[in-house]
Amino acid sequence: MVNAKQADFQRLWSALLTPMRADESVNYEALERIVELQIQDGAEGFYCCGSSGEALLLTLDERKQVLEHVLKAADGRVPVISHVGTIRTADAVDLARHAISSGALAVSMIPPYYYKFSMDEIMGYYEDVISALPNAPVIVYNIPQFTGVEFSKDNAGRLLANENIVGIKHTSTNLYSLERIGQAFPGKALINGFDEQFLGALSMGSCATIGTTVNLFAPLFHKVRDAYNAGDMGLALRWQHAINLRVEATVKVGIFNAMKYGWTLRGVDCGFCRAPFRPLDPAARKAMAELMALPLEPV
Repeated sequence: MVNAKQADFQRLWSALLTPMRADESVNYEALERIVELQIQDGAEGFYCCGSSGEALLLTLDERKQVLEHVLKAADGRVPVISHVGTIRTADAVDLARHAISSGALAVSMIPPYYYKFSMDEIMGYYEDVISALPNAPVIVYNIPQFTGVEFSKDNAGRLLANENIVGIKHTSTNLYSLERIGQAFPGKALINGFDEQFLGALSMGSCATIGTTVNLFAPLFHKVRDAYNAGDMGLALRWQHAINLRVEATVKVGIFNAMKYGWTLRGVDCGFCRAPFRPLDPAARKAMAELMALPLEPV
């Protein structure tokens, strides 16, 4: 029996970065520091080793170490979800077993990638992990622009009907599909994955968000949610504009490196992403400095 409810995920989750040193080794001290500061900023949970955390550029051992340091820094104050998706089922099982035994609230998984696996094979990948850890809450990670697979209530119905699947991280612009999943599978946590559509996702049934820009701008997400819950859609949209201004600016220069450099500007050197990513050039660093200097106000 899975001991997790939709309400457990009804939070503003930071899609946490993985700080690096100049030699591309993981900077665990900086990681613990930004966890602490993000909690102070209002992050209500952490999603570690996802896209923002460079999961697929980390070794399996590094992914385990990242989770352990995040859990240590969070110290039970906020929950942690560990992304354990990878191409090999045995590796996903290994990471999931470590995550649950270490204290993660749940695990999350992209589908296996590169080879054009059939939907039956993809369903089997999730089911094999669930069979290995029958008490583990699992969140499907739907990110079709990276994986080439878009989950819907129809093609993933067999998976979403499984009681171990507690929710879906929906990093897709198809909010109609999100709403349809919610109607077909009530009780599942519908978690928005695109920061730029947080308000729209709330209106279509999302109970939470997992976002890259939450790393630096958690207060803005609180403002959107507060205004939405108060029924002030005009104010909520103004705050969403403030988020989108920052999304647009950071995507333009490379959002993952931009988030890291933003933390460097805040005094915690997070380095840059591992190769083949390239560090921000001087023009991009200047643009980020100007963005970080803006007040957190509605547009």
